[in-house]
Amino acid sequence: MRNIISLLIRYSAFIVFLTLECLSFYLIVNYNKSQKEIWANSSNMFTGGVNSYVQGVEDFFALQNRNDSLLIENAQLLETIINYRINSKDNSFQAFEDSDSTSNYSLIPSRVCSKTINLRNNYMTLCKGSKDSIQVGMGVLTEDGIAGIISQVSPDFSTVLMILNSESRTSAKIKGKNYFGNLLWRKSNPLIMTLTDVPKHAEIMVGDTIVTSGYSISYPEDVYIGTISDYSLRDGSNSYSIDVQLATDFSKTDYVYVVSYKLADQKEELISTDE
Repeated sequence: MRNIISLLIRYSAFIVFLTLECLSFYLIVNYNKSQKEIWANSSNMFTGGVNSYVQGVEDFFALQNRNDSLLIENAQLLETIINYRINSKDNSFQAFEDSDSTSNYSLIPSRVCSKTINLRNNYMTLCKGSKDSIQVGMGVLTEDGIAGIISQVSPDFSTVLMILNSESRTSAKIKGKNYFGNLLWRKSNPLIMTLTDVPKHAEIMVGDTIVTSGYSISYPEDVYIGTISDYSLRDGSNSYSIDVQLATDFSKTDYVYVVSYKLADQKEELISTDE
């Protein structure tokens, strides 16, 4: 208590000055019309600015929640499309409606934490991991096409070996013509990949659609990849070198869908036995 009294005595002149200043300000604002209007306008502008900032912060978090909700809805829609398209080849629509066993594919939506697209070997980090049922070997889709395959997983994060990687090999086919090949990234352009091993007797043309073959356990069949932009046949070669214009622009990719295939272990076991 003594210290408080001593502090007040030491700064008494400043405290008196500050008190008189506040009193003078109060009298000026309340008993002068012009100053009162100026104060009202200034305070309204200040509080309006603060409220606008606070509202902007609230809108940001609300927008993030809406984005997450839309991401889940998109994942559910893509799941339905993928499972129906695959099962409709062998089953009736009614069978698809009546049986949950036909839903072999499910999608796990995730935000992209980080990525590279300009290196020779590019990777993407997702903000979900093993806690969210993500496993090594799962395929990763974008809204427009394919992104890569899960190569590493931690409890909260996972790494994607992108298709824009020299080590990436994706089994693909020309839709409607069923010529198969391997999709590689041989060029520095992140929008162009190369489809190899398509035989020279194949009837192809610029604009043909390239989709996944469904041979691997990572991707469902017939997922859109891109279109043929150019092709060539080298002297003495028995297969085309085909440029594929990707549908996905990875510089704009912020959200992806990880593919979970519940029959993956069975299919992988059979593939390993055949080899």
